Amino acid sequence: YAKATVSVLPNLVTQATRITSVNSISGRELIFQIMCCGRVWEGHNMQEQSNSYVDDLCEKLALIWGYLSDSMRLSPPALQYVWDQLVRSAFFLLLEGFSKVRNCSTEGRSLMSMDLATLFHGLIPETVQAEVVDDYPTISAPPHACREEMMRYVDTFVKVFYFPYQDIIDWIEDNSGDYHLDHSLSLITSKSAGSKDKRFTVDGKKSVANIYDQIQQVIDNILYLKKHFTL
Repeated sequence: YAKATVSVLPNLVTQATRITSVNSISGRELIFQIMCCGRVWEGHNMQEQSNSYVDDLCEKLALIWGYLSDSMRLSPPALQYVWDQLVRSAFFLLLEGFSKVRNCSTEGRSLMSMDLATLFHGLIPETVQAEVVDDYPTISAPPHACREEMMRYVDTFVKVFYFPYQDIIDWIEDNSGDYHLDHSLSLITSKSAGSKDKRFTVDGKKSVANIYDQIQQVIDNILYLKKHFTL
């Protein structure tokens, strides 16, 4: 029992830190703001600037870094870990918000890429430090954390929208272990938004559901074997 408890502690710490990170940057409100940009996502005019919610998010993250660094309540390794989870959560929230946009034009997807790039550049360590230098003049810049990794992760999702229908299905099959089912389904429903053929959406959803069902079967088999045959 003790070994089992210790083995799950790292996951518990990660989940607890991530939940706290999402709450600290008002995750639900951020997703709602993304969804409320409806006309912007559906429009056919190229935007010159990113949405204001991204600037607000970058400012909030910088202030959190300034406060945590200045308070010195966390050890350097713990501070770096918390910052990594904050950055990770910010990108995940953008992905979650983007996946909930049901109707999105090509220009809207381009704007999503612009918002994503704004977040990426807003989290450059020197940029974060400069953002709060007046309030916290003695703090150092944050670590680079997972910024580039998460940028690639979300940017790939945004760009898959441009793929032909069958290529999207193939991509989902190859990457289903890395993205949530709801995120993959959103690629199908967004792509199908302009189609008058309802079978386009229905067949796509069935294909994606089958892919994830197969993954779950593999996981169940592994857990069964581990439970009954591990010494």
